[in-house]
Amino acid sequence: MPDRNIKAPSNNPLFTRHAEEGVLNEFDAAVIQKGLKPEEVTGTLRLHQSNPSGVCRKCYQGKEEIGYELYNLLDDEENGITIIQEMSENENDIAAWNCIIDTVAYTSRKAMEKEGVEYFPEPIALVDDTLVEHFISSIEQIKGNATLLIKKTYDQLLTNLD
Repeated sequence: MPDRNIKAPSNNPLFTRHAEEGVLNEFDAAVIQKGLKPEEVTGTLRLHQSNPSGVCRKCYQGKEEIGYELYNLLDDEENGITIIQEMSENENDIAAWNCIIDTVAYTSRKAMEKEGVEYFPEPIALVDDTLVEHFISSIEQIKGNATLLIKKTYDQLLTNLD
């Protein structure tokens, strides 16, 4: 229902088109189809929430968490970092964008963990130690022998954890 009247408060695709939104839009469409005016609709519409945790925090709060904001920097289909990287033709630029993408993905994962997110978007769920290896190989592609730079960066990351 791309032309739906009722939309979630968030633009993040992970938190739109949930069941609640669908039910409300079906009800709205039925009212419109019957030619009823809003003031002619009376009574109570009851929704049964089957999610044991209740309404998801995103739908309830209608605001972004930093982990998802970072993820959106990667995943925005029009201006996301990954789109910019894919448009690049220069190998060094691609490697530099890989470093940025790896950093943002790692930071997004850590932020989501700290925020108590249970289920990660697939690209963030895949973040593991191989990401660090990919980051290092990308830096080496840009910088050549980057052992000293990598060691300094690694030491700085360790001192800034938590």
